[in-house]
Amino acid sequence: MLVEAVSLKLELLCKGVSFTREFLEYYQVRTDHIEKRRAYGTGDSIILNSSTRTPQEIILDGQIIAAANYNPYSDYRIALEQETPVLKHGNRTVRITFPSRPRSYGKYLSNGELFEQHITIYGNSTLGIFSPGHCYYFNDGNECKFCSLGSARETLSDHKMRIKGDVAGEAVATAIKEEDGRYKRVLLNGGTIPNYDKGYSIHMDLLERVKDTNLQSSLEYHLISMPPKDFRLFDRFKKIGNNMSMSLEVFNPDLFSEVCPGKARDYTRERFFAAFEAAVDVLGRGNVYAGFVAGMEPLESIIEGIEYFGDMGVVPAVAAFHPDAGSQYSNRQRPSVDFLIKLGKKMSEIYRREGFQPLIEGSGRNSLDTEAYLGGFA
Repeated sequence: MLVEAVSLKLELLCKGVSFTREFLEYYQVRTDHIEKRRAYGTGDSIILNSSTRTPQEIILDGQIIAAANYNPYSDYRIALEQETPVLKHGNRTVRITFPSRPRSYGKYLSNGELFEQHITIYGNSTLGIFSPGHCYYFNDGNECKFCSLGSARETLSDHKMRIKGDVAGEAVATAIKEEDGRYKRVLLNGGTIPNYDKGYSIHMDLLERVKDTNLQSSLEYHLISMPPKDFRLFDRFKKIGNNMSMSLEVFNPDLFSEVCPGKARDYTRERFFAAFEAAVDVLGRGNVYAGFVAGMEPLESIIEGIEYFGDMGVVPAVAAFHPDAGSQYSNRQRPSVDFLIKLGKKMSEIYRREGFQPLIEGSGRNSLDTEAYLGGFA
Protein backbone atom coordinates (compact mmCIF):
# COMPACT_ATOMS: atom_id res chain seq x y z
CA MET A 1 0.00 0.00 0.00
CA LEU A 2 2.92 2.37 0.66
CA VAL A 3 4.13 2.27 -2.93
CA GLU A 4 0.60 2.94 -4.23
CA ALA A 5 0.14 5.87 -1.86
CA VAL A 6 3.51 7.36 -2.82
CA SER A 7 2.71 6.90 -6.50
CA LEU A 8 -0.54 8.77 -6.01
CA LYS A 9 1.23 11.57 -4.13
CA LEU A 10 3.59 12.01 -7.07
CA GLU A 11 0.63 12.31 -9.42
CA LEU A 12 -0.85 15.02 -7.22
CA LEU A 13 2.45 16.89 -7.00
CA CYS A 14 2.76 16.83 -10.77
CA LYS A 15 -0.83 17.81 -11.56
CA GLY A 16 -2.32 19.51 -8.51
CA VAL A 17 -5.93 18.92 -7.52
CA SER A 18 -9.27 20.43 -8.44
CA PHE A 19 -12.42 20.56 -6.31
CA THR A 20 -16.05 19.95 -7.12
CA ARG A 21 -18.49 22.64 -6.08
CA GLU A 22 -20.21 20.15 -3.79
CA PHE A 23 -16.94 19.43 -1.99
CA LEU A 24 -16.14 23.12 -1.53
CA GLU A 25 -19.56 23.73 -0.02
CA TYR A 26 -18.93 20.82 2.35
CA TYR A 27 -15.48 22.12 3.32
CA GLN A 28 -16.70 25.60 4.23
CA VAL A 29 -18.70 24.27 7.15
CA ARG A 30 -16.52 21.33 8.27
CA THR A 31 -14.40 23.17 10.80
CA ASP A 32 -12.88 19.92 12.05
CA HIS A 33 -10.64 19.90 8.93
CA ILE A 34 -7.58 22.12 8.73
CA GLU A 35 -7.76 24.98 6.24
CA LYS A 36 -4.95 26.16 3.97
CA ARG A 37 -2.83 28.93 5.45
CA ARG A 38 -0.25 30.85 3.49
CA ALA A 39 2.69 31.83 5.68
CA TYR A 40 5.30 31.63 2.92
CA GLY A 41 3.56 31.20 -0.43
CA THR A 42 0.27 31.12 -2.29
CA GLY A 43 0.53 27.36 -2.85
CA ASP A 44 -2.03 27.28 -5.68
CA SER A 45 -1.91 27.82 -9.43
CA ILE A 46 -5.03 29.95 -9.19
CA ILE A 47 -6.47 31.47 -6.03
CA LEU A 48 -10.19 30.86 -5.63
CA ASN A 49 -10.49 33.81 -3.25
CA SER A 50 -9.07 34.66 0.13
CA SER A 51 -12.20 33.67 2.04
CA THR A 52 -12.81 30.20 0.54
CA ARG A 53 -11.59 27.41 2.81
CA THR A 54 -9.66 24.72 0.94
CA PRO A 55 -7.62 21.78 2.22
CA GLN A 56 -3.98 22.36 3.03
CA GLU A 57 -3.02 18.70 2.85
CA ILE A 58 -4.46 15.29 2.01
CA ILE A 59 -3.65 12.13 3.93
CA LEU A 60 -3.24 9.09 1.67
CA ASP A 61 -3.44 5.57 3.06
CA GLY A 62 -3.45 7.01 6.58
CA GLN A 63 0.24 7.94 6.46
CA ILE A 64 1.39 9.87 3.39
CA ILE A 65 0.91 13.65 3.53
CA ALA A 66 0.37 15.26 0.13
CA ALA A 67 -0.15 18.91 -0.75
CA ALA A 68 -3.58 20.00 -1.96
CA ASN A 69 -2.23 22.53 -4.46
CA TYR A 70 -5.22 23.86 -6.40
CA ASN A 71 -5.11 23.57 -10.18
CA PRO A 72 -8.53 24.00 -11.80
CA TYR A 73 -7.35 22.05 -14.86
CA SER A 74 -6.25 18.96 -12.92
CA ASP A 75 -8.07 15.71 -13.68
CA TYR A 76 -7.53 14.67 -10.06
CA ARG A 77 -10.68 15.96 -8.39
CA ILE A 78 -11.62 16.03 -4.74
CA ALA A 79 -15.32 15.28 -4.55
CA LEU A 80 -17.98 13.95 -2.18
CA GLU A 81 -19.57 10.54 -2.22
CA GLN A 82 -22.23 9.93 0.41
CA GLU A 83 -20.92 12.93 2.39
CA THR A 84 -17.41 11.42 2.38
CA PRO A 85 -14.43 13.12 0.70
CA VAL A 86 -12.86 11.11 -2.10
CA LEU A 87 -10.21 11.66 -4.74
CA LYS A 88 -11.43 10.83 -8.23
CA HIS A 89 -9.43 10.24 -11.39
CA GLY A 90 -11.28 8.76 -14.33
CA ASN A 91 -13.02 5.65 -13.04
CA ARG A 92 -10.79 5.43 -9.97
CA THR A 93 -12.03 6.59 -6.58
CA VAL A 94 -9.82 6.78 -3.46
CA ARG A 95 -10.94 7.55 0.07
CA ILE A 96 -8.93 10.38 1.60
CA THR A 97 -8.74 12.16 4.92
CA PHE A 98 -7.39 15.51 6.06
CA PRO A 99 -5.37 16.62 9.06
CA SER A 100 -7.65 17.72 11.83
CA ARG A 101 -7.98 21.42 12.58
CA PRO A 102 -5.78 22.28 15.57
CA ARG A 103 -7.64 23.08 18.76
CA SER A 104 -5.30 26.05 19.15
CA TYR A 105 -6.63 27.76 16.01
CA GLY A 106 -9.05 30.48 17.05
CA LYS A 107 -7.54 30.89 20.50
CA TYR A 108 -6.15 34.22 21.64
CA LEU A 109 -2.73 34.63 23.19
CA SER A 110 -1.98 36.94 26.12
CA ASN A 111 -1.18 39.82 23.73
CA GLY A 112 -4.68 39.61 22.26
CA GLU A 113 -3.56 38.12 18.93
CA LEU A 114 -4.70 34.83 17.45
CA PHE A 115 -2.53 31.75 17.80
CA GLU A 116 -2.53 31.15 14.04
CA GLN A 117 -1.08 34.59 13.34
CA HIS A 118 2.13 33.25 14.86
CA ILE A 119 2.13 29.52 14.20
CA THR A 120 0.87 27.38 11.34
CA ILE A 121 0.36 23.64 11.74
CA TYR A 122 2.26 21.98 8.95
CA GLY A 123 1.85 18.39 7.85
CA ASN A 124 -0.29 17.44 10.85
CA SER A 125 2.58 17.21 13.35
CA THR A 126 4.85 20.23 12.86
CA LEU A 127 4.52 23.63 14.55
CA GLY A 128 5.69 26.02 11.85
CA ILE A 129 6.98 29.53 12.61
CA PHE A 130 7.78 31.81 9.67
CA SER A 131 9.63 35.04 10.49
CA PRO A 132 10.40 37.49 9.06
CA GLY A 133 7.60 37.39 6.53
CA HIS A 134 9.52 39.30 3.89
CA CYS A 135 12.59 38.53 1.78
CA TYR A 136 14.68 41.48 0.64
CA TYR A 137 15.36 39.80 -2.72
CA PHE A 138 11.83 40.85 -3.68
CA ASN A 139 12.80 44.51 -3.32
CA ASP A 140 14.50 44.56 -6.72
CA GLY A 141 12.94 41.53 -8.43
CA ASN A 142 15.81 39.17 -7.58
CA GLU A 143 13.78 36.67 -5.56
CA CYS A 144 13.93 32.96 -6.35
CA LYS A 145 11.66 32.72 -9.35
CA PHE A 146 9.48 29.91 -8.00
CA CYS A 147 8.78 31.78 -4.75
CA SER A 148 5.41 33.42 -4.09
CA LEU A 149 6.11 34.81 -0.61
CA GLY A 150 5.63 38.41 -1.73
CA SER A 151 2.25 37.81 -3.33
CA ALA A 152 1.02 35.68 -0.43
CA ARG A 153 1.90 38.30 2.17
CA GLU A 154 0.45 41.16 0.17
CA THR A 155 -3.03 39.70 -0.32
CA LEU A 156 -3.64 36.36 1.40
CA SER A 157 -1.84 36.06 4.71
CA ASP A 158 -2.71 37.37 8.16
CA HIS A 159 0.51 36.06 9.72
CA LYS A 160 2.60 38.50 11.70
CA MET A 161 5.50 39.93 9.73
CA ARG A 162 7.95 39.58 12.61
CA ILE A 163 7.31 37.06 15.37
CA LYS A 164 8.77 37.56 18.83
CA GLY A 165 10.26 34.68 20.74
CA ASP A 166 8.22 35.12 23.91
CA VAL A 167 4.93 35.15 21.97
CA ALA A 168 5.99 32.17 19.85
CA GLY A 169 7.02 30.32 22.99
CA GLU A 170 3.60 30.94 24.52
CA ALA A 171 1.92 29.78 21.31
CA VAL A 172 3.92 26.54 21.27
CA ALA A 173 3.02 25.94 24.92
CA THR A 174 -0.65 26.51 24.03
CA ALA A 175 -0.49 23.94 21.23
CA ILE A 176 1.11 21.35 23.49
CA LYS A 177 -1.47 21.95 26.21
CA GLU A 178 -4.39 21.66 23.79
CA GLU A 179 -3.18 18.51 22.00
CA ASP A 180 -0.55 16.73 24.02
CA GLY A 181 1.32 14.19 21.90
CA ARG A 182 0.24 15.49 18.49
CA TYR A 183 3.25 17.66 17.73
CA LYS A 184 6.75 16.32 17.19
CA ARG A 185 8.74 19.40 16.33
CA VAL A 186 9.05 23.15 15.88
CA LEU A 187 10.19 24.26 12.44
CA LEU A 188 11.48 27.82 12.10
CA ASN A 189 11.77 29.32 8.65
CA GLY A 190 11.71 32.86 7.35
CA GLY A 191 12.57 35.44 4.75
CA THR A 192 16.01 36.95 4.32
CA ILE A 193 17.49 40.29 5.39
CA PRO A 194 20.63 41.85 3.84
CA ASN A 195 22.78 41.21 6.92
CA TYR A 196 23.03 37.42 6.87
CA ASP A 197 24.73 37.13 10.25
CA LYS A 198 22.10 39.31 11.90
CA GLY A 199 19.29 37.36 10.21
CA TYR A 200 20.72 34.05 11.41
CA SER A 201 21.20 35.43 14.92
CA ILE A 202 17.59 36.65 15.01
CA HIS A 203 16.52 33.10 14.16
CA MET A 204 18.70 31.82 17.00
CA ASP A 205 17.18 34.30 19.44
CA LEU A 206 13.65 33.26 18.50
CA LEU A 207 14.34 29.53 18.57
CA GLU A 208 16.18 29.77 21.88
CA ARG A 209 13.30 31.64 23.48
CA VAL A 210 10.74 29.13 22.26
CA LYS A 211 12.79 26.23 23.57
CA ASP A 212 13.42 27.87 26.94
CA THR A 213 9.68 28.40 27.34
CA ASN A 214 8.98 24.72 26.66
CA LEU A 215 11.81 22.87 28.36
CA GLN A 216 9.49 20.17 29.67
CA SER A 217 8.37 19.14 26.19
CA SER A 218 9.99 16.50 23.98
CA LEU A 219 9.78 18.66 20.87
CA GLU A 220 12.64 18.76 18.41
CA TYR A 221 13.81 22.08 16.98
CA HIS A 222 14.55 22.47 13.29
CA LEU A 223 15.71 25.46 11.27
CA ILE A 224 15.52 26.35 7.58
CA SER A 225 17.59 29.47 7.02
CA MET A 226 19.99 31.25 4.75
CA PRO A 227 23.43 30.49 6.17
CA PRO A 228 25.37 33.21 7.93
CA LYS A 229 28.63 34.54 6.57
CA ASP A 230 30.28 34.03 9.96
CA PHE A 231 30.27 30.24 10.25
CA ARG A 232 31.08 30.43 13.97
CA LEU A 233 27.35 31.03 14.45
CA PHE A 234 26.75 27.34 13.72
CA ASP A 235 28.18 26.61 17.18
CA ARG A 236 25.31 28.53 18.70
CA PHE A 237 22.73 26.54 16.77
CA LYS A 238 24.30 23.29 17.97
CA LYS A 239 23.32 24.24 21.53
CA ILE A 240 19.71 24.93 20.56
CA GLY A 241 18.49 22.85 17.62
CA ASN A 242 18.41 19.31 16.31
CA ASN A 243 19.11 19.87 12.64
CA MET A 244 19.34 22.65 10.11
CA SER A 245 18.56 23.07 6.42
CA MET A 246 19.99 25.59 3.98
CA SER A 247 18.23 25.90 0.64
CA LEU A 248 20.57 25.95 -2.33
CA GLU A 249 17.52 25.14 -4.52
CA VAL A 250 19.49 24.42 -7.73
CA PHE A 251 22.81 22.60 -8.16
CA ASN A 252 23.74 23.57 -11.73
CA PRO A 253 25.77 26.81 -11.42
CA ASP A 254 24.28 28.59 -14.45
CA LEU A 255 20.71 27.64 -13.56
CA PHE A 256 21.31 28.58 -9.92
CA SER A 257 22.13 32.11 -11.08
CA GLU A 258 19.09 32.16 -13.34
CA VAL A 259 16.54 30.76 -10.88
CA CYS A 260 17.92 32.35 -7.69
CA PRO A 261 19.52 35.62 -8.80
CA GLY A 262 19.49 37.22 -5.35
CA LYS A 263 21.21 34.29 -3.67
CA ALA A 264 23.72 34.01 -6.51
CA ARG A 265 24.53 37.73 -6.44
CA ASP A 266 24.63 38.45 -2.71
CA TYR A 267 25.61 35.17 -1.07
CA THR A 268 27.11 33.17 -3.97
CA ARG A 269 27.16 29.47 -4.71
CA GLU A 270 30.76 29.15 -3.54
CA ARG A 271 29.93 30.52 -0.09
CA PHE A 272 26.94 28.14 0.13
CA PHE A 273 29.27 25.18 -0.42
CA ALA A 274 31.66 26.46 2.22
CA ALA A 275 28.75 26.92 4.63
CA PHE A 276 27.65 23.31 4.17
CA GLU A 277 31.15 22.05 4.88
CA ALA A 278 31.45 24.23 7.97
CA ALA A 279 28.02 23.20 9.24
CA VAL A 280 28.81 19.49 8.91
CA ASP A 281 32.06 20.04 10.83
CA VAL A 282 30.06 21.53 13.71
CA LEU A 283 26.77 19.60 13.64
CA GLY A 284 27.94 16.27 12.23
CA ARG A 285 26.96 14.15 9.25
CA GLY A 286 23.22 13.70 8.83
CA ASN A 287 22.30 16.82 10.79
CA VAL A 288 22.62 19.32 7.94
CA TYR A 289 20.20 19.41 5.00
CA ALA A 290 20.46 20.86 1.50
CA GLY A 291 17.14 22.05 0.11
CA PHE A 292 16.43 21.53 -3.59
CA VAL A 293 13.43 22.23 -5.81
CA ALA A 294 12.80 19.42 -8.30
CA GLY A 295 11.92 20.80 -11.70
CA MET A 296 14.40 23.68 -11.86
CA GLU A 297 17.17 21.75 -13.63
CA PRO A 298 17.67 18.52 -15.62
CA LEU A 299 17.42 15.22 -13.77
CA GLU A 300 21.13 14.47 -14.24
CA SER A 301 22.03 17.80 -12.64
CA ILE A 302 19.93 17.48 -9.49
CA ILE A 303 21.07 13.86 -9.05
CA GLU A 304 24.66 15.05 -9.30
CA GLY A 305 23.82 17.56 -6.58
CA ILE A 306 22.23 15.19 -4.12
CA GLU A 307 25.07 12.71 -4.65
CA TYR A 308 27.61 15.46 -4.02
CA PHE A 309 25.98 16.53 -0.79
CA GLY A 310 25.28 12.98 0.32
CA ASP A 311 28.98 12.19 0.10
CA MET A 312 29.65 15.32 2.19
CA GLY A 313 27.29 14.08 4.90
CA VAL A 314 24.58 16.58 3.97
CA VAL A 315 21.07 15.16 3.63
CA PRO A 316 19.28 16.02 0.36
CA ALA A 317 15.84 17.52 1.04
CA VAL A 318 13.82 17.79 -2.18
CA ALA A 319 10.49 19.51 -2.79
CA ALA A 320 8.60 19.19 -6.07
CA PHE A 321 8.08 22.44 -7.93
CA HIS A 322 4.51 23.72 -8.20
CA PRO A 323 3.66 26.87 -10.17
CA ASP A 324 2.34 29.35 -7.62
CA ALA A 325 0.13 32.29 -8.49
CA GLY A 326 2.13 35.47 -7.98
CA SER A 327 5.55 33.91 -8.60
CA GLN A 328 7.74 34.58 -11.62
CA TYR A 329 7.33 30.92 -12.56
CA SER A 330 3.53 30.87 -12.28
CA ASN A 331 3.28 29.44 -15.80
CA ARG A 332 6.22 27.04 -15.67
CA GLN A 333 5.56 23.34 -16.21
CA ARG A 334 5.71 20.97 -13.26
CA PRO A 335 8.16 18.06 -13.28
CA SER A 336 6.89 14.73 -14.62
CA VAL A 337 6.05 11.70 -12.49
CA ASP A 338 8.87 9.77 -14.18
CA PHE A 339 11.30 12.55 -13.20
CA LEU A 340 10.23 12.37 -9.54
CA ILE A 341 10.33 8.55 -9.46
CA LYS A 342 13.91 8.47 -10.74
CA LEU A 343 14.91 11.21 -8.33
CA GLY A 344 13.14 9.50 -5.43
CA LYS A 345 14.91 6.22 -6.11
CA LYS A 346 18.28 7.95 -6.02
CA MET A 347 17.33 9.69 -2.78
CA SER A 348 16.35 6.33 -1.25
CA GLU A 349 19.71 4.93 -2.24
CA ILE A 350 21.55 7.82 -0.61
CA TYR A 351 19.39 7.73 2.53
CA ARG A 352 20.02 3.98 2.98
CA ARG A 353 23.73 4.23 2.24
CA GLU A 354 24.34 7.13 4.62
CA GLY A 355 21.74 6.33 7.30
CA PHE A 356 19.98 9.65 6.70
CA GLN A 357 16.56 10.62 8.05
CA PRO A 358 14.06 13.18 6.69
CA LEU A 359 14.16 16.76 7.94
CA ILE A 360 10.55 16.70 9.17
CA GLU A 361 9.47 13.09 8.81
CA GLY A 362 5.85 12.70 7.74
CA SER A 363 5.19 16.43 7.37
CA GLY A 364 6.64 17.32 3.97
CA ARG A 365 3.56 17.80 1.83
CA ASN A 366 5.52 18.83 -1.28
CA SER A 367 8.66 16.87 -0.51
CA LEU A 368 10.01 13.42 -1.42
CA ASP A 369 12.06 13.00 1.76
CA THR A 370 9.83 10.83 3.94
CA GLU A 371 8.83 8.71 0.96
CA ALA A 372 12.48 8.14 0.03
CA TYR A 373 13.29 7.24 3.63
CA LEU A 374 10.42 4.73 3.78
CA GLY A 375 11.42 3.15 0.47
CA GLY A 376 8.18 4.10 -1.25
CA PHE A 377 9.54 4.46 -4.79
CA ALA A 378 8.89 1.37 -6.90
